[in-house]
Amino acid sequence: MFMNITIRPTTLADGQAISELVKSSNTLDINSSYLYFLLADHFSQTCALAHDDNNCPLGFVTAYRLPKEPSTLFVWQIAVASEARGNGLAKKLLLHFASQPWFEEIDKVVCTISPYNTASNALFESYAAALGGKLSTHSFLTEEHLGADHDPEPYVVIDLTL
Repeated sequence: MFMNITIRPTTLADGQAISELVKSSNTLDINSSYLYFLLADHFSQTCALAHDDNNCPLGFVTAYRLPKEPSTLFVWQIAVASEARGNGLAKKLLLHFASQPWFEEIDKVVCTISPYNTASNALFESYAAALGGKLSTHSFLTEEHLGADHDPEPYVVIDLTL
């Protein structure tokens, strides 16, 4: 299915749409709607929403620059609506950042991904290649942190300083 898609920075008004996309993803940890409103507003330059010509939300990415390392972008969550999957929208959302002036100051993109999430791992491998970066994985959040009912979340790092 072909559709015109616009990707733009988020606004406060996008918080509910992001929350609904998280819930419908069936894979992401669900947080309060309040948090998504804060992210969409406070970190609007490092969060993006994709929508169609009817302004129907199709996907989002939430990210922020690490306060102690502002040259590092932490990608927190990314999701694409079921009707928009299979068209590379998740990668387009991530690549949207590379077109922003502030991205010139970024030398690392990091996230956490369960080792069992093959789609997200493939996405970030492809993203690293598109950016010309080197991808590495390091232990971060383990069962000790998250409990036995949650997969580990290793730190995935894309080094852009090559």
